[in-house]
Amino acid sequence: MNVVTEILDLRGNPCPGNWPKILISLETLDRGDVLEVILDDIVALDRIPEMLKEETDYKLIDSQVVNANIHLFIKVF
Repeated sequence: MNVVTEILDLRGNPCPGNWPKILISLETLDRGDVLEVILDDIVALDRIPEMLKEETDYKLIDSQVVNANIHLFIKVF
């Protein structure tokens, strides 16, 4: 697993409003950095990975559900 560079806690923010916040955070990171996004909206578990497939600079490298929270790990390429 890659080392997390930054954590973005979006618990309490419903989809689709969290997607722009994720993109803004990713744009501030450098190549090779990993953003951990914490969400509690189950819809995001389907939507965010699908949206990331359309991006060429970012890749979902792992996802975990821990205590009803979704943790997405996104790497900048």
